This record gives sequence, C-alpha cells and structure tokens, in this order.
Amino acid sequence: MSYLLALRHRSEADMAGSDTPATWTVASVDIRRLKYFLATVDHGGIGRAAQALLVAQPSLSQAIKTLEREVGTALFERRGRGLALTAAGHALIAPARQLLRDAAAATAAAQDVARLHAGWLQIVALPTLAVDPLAELTGRFRARHPNVGLDVVAPADADDVVERVRAGDSELGLTLLPGVHEDLRHYELAPQHFDVVLPPGSKPGTGRRVTIDAAALDQLDWVITPPATSTRALLDQAMADSGGEVRIAVETDDREAIVPLVLAGAGATLLPRSMARQAADRGALVRAVRPPLVRRVGLLYRAQTLSEPARAFMAAASAPS
Repeated sequence: MSYLLALRHRSEADMAGSDTPATWTVASVDIRRLKYFLATVDHGGIGRAAQALLVAQPSLSQAIKTLEREVGTALFERRGRGLALTAAGHALIAPARQLLRDAAAATAAAQDVARLHAGWLQIVALPTLAVDPLAELTGRFRARHPNVGLDVVAPADADDVVERVRAGDSELGLTLLPGVHEDLRHYELAPQHFDVVLPPGSKPGTGRRVTIDAAALDQLDWVITPPATSTRALLDQAMADSGGEVRIAVETDDREAIVPLVLAGAGATLLPRSMARQAADRGALVRAVRPPLVRRVGLLYRAQTLSEPARAFMAAASAPS
C-alpha cells in the first residue's frame, strides 16, 4: 500500500551551502516501509527492530534504503556501531505515525462496511414503489443490519432510475419491469397489486362485495396523477383493455393529497395494496380489482460487483416475507 508523503528535507544545494531554502518533496512511499522505519526508531536500531518485527535484518536494512530513495534523502546516519536520525528522519516521524494511524482507520472503516457494521446504501425508487414495496423491504433489511443506513432518492421519472444506476450514482434502482436496459441486470420482486380506494359510504354497484370488475372502472370518477406517471399509465391501460375511458374528477401530481381528496368524497383512486389498507384504516372503502390489477417490479443493478450493503439488501428482498 503506497501513500503520498510530503517531506521537508535539505536539498543538495542546501548541503552545498547554498542559500536556497529547504524544499518540500512529494514522494510515494510504501506503508510497510514506514512501519519498518518507525520500528527502527522505536527500538533504537535495525537489529532490535528486526527481532521485534520478526523479519530478517538484511530485509529490514534494504527496506530502509528503499524508503530513503523514495523520499530522496538519508533518514539515518551511522555513529560508531549505531544509527542516529538525520534532520529528515526526525521530520518523518510524526507524519509517518499519522499515516499508519490513517491506514489503520481506513482499513477498519472498510472492514466495518464489509461486515455490515457500518455504511450506507443509496437506492433510487419511483415514488409509489418507495412506499410499496420499498418500505417493507427496508424494514426487513434494517432488522438484519441496523448499523447500515439507506439513502432513498426520488427520480425525475423511470428513465432517471435507469440512468442513475447506469452512472453509478445509485447502486440499486427500484423500478417497473420489463424495461430496455441491456447493460444492467435486474432482480424481479413479487408483483405489486393495486386496489380501488373509494370514499366512505360509496356503493358503486358492488354492495358488500370486496371486489370490483375491471369493466366497471369507467363508472367511477377518479382522483389520479397525470398521464406521465406510472399509476396513471396502469389505470389508462386497464381502461383501454376493457374498452372504457378514465373519468377524471381531480388530476394532481401531489400524491400526499390523493387519499384526503378521496376521503372527502372527491372520487376514487388506485393505490398499491399496502397503501390502500392504510387508507381503509382512515375510513375509505377498498375493493380489489377482478381480474387482479398488477404490475411487475424489480431491483436494477450494474453488472459489476455489488457492495456488501447492496448484496445484503438483495438477500433481504429475496427472503420470505
């Protein structure tokens, strides 16, 4: 492992008595040789340092000579049968100790992430998918790895999910399948089921039944997102398949406003099943669509090796719920 080290030492001109000031030399040095250097300093000589490090004395001597070549100046000078530090050697001690501490900290940080004792994972997810299924998947993941945080990013659209994963800005992308992204891989999750959510007291010809026929969807007034959104596309396709048209009561891109509008009687909406259940807890009526209204969802990732947090998230996603 090599590090860049800035070391101030006397140049040849300095040693010749020139008035030229001492200069900073930037050198790339091996962390092992810095460790050998400090051992030689701490143990008072190469022989005792070699014994402490369990290395051959000639190997240690050669390592010191190589380090001196790397930094461009002598670090020790012989005095009788021993060694004494030069001015450059004294100057090297503090930054060398700091580099060893930094190297140890960097290694420990990487190992913590690898062992899932720390770290972050960024996931880019379409807004409806960030609630269902990402909320449940996040709960599973955090139960297993409470020290790893998640950064959930909202994309501009489905294409932005692909581009962010492709560029490496986000390691995982939660999006709709299928998609045209041959350079990326995907892991398909359980399909996402949608239910119709109705204002309290609604009786759209279903009585006490818990389902509604897809062919009857054109009889409802809808509180729905704009055409460019994925949920609207799903409703439009369902209407097209049954030969009907969407009757818009309220069109809004404010997803937070949709359930309150439904509860206030503005119209019906289409929500992922987990969100529909939450709306039911607030008084809305929920009807499953017959035949089921579903869409395929999955996690996108690059073909390169995934980080340990990303692998762990994939494992949590594939585990039985």
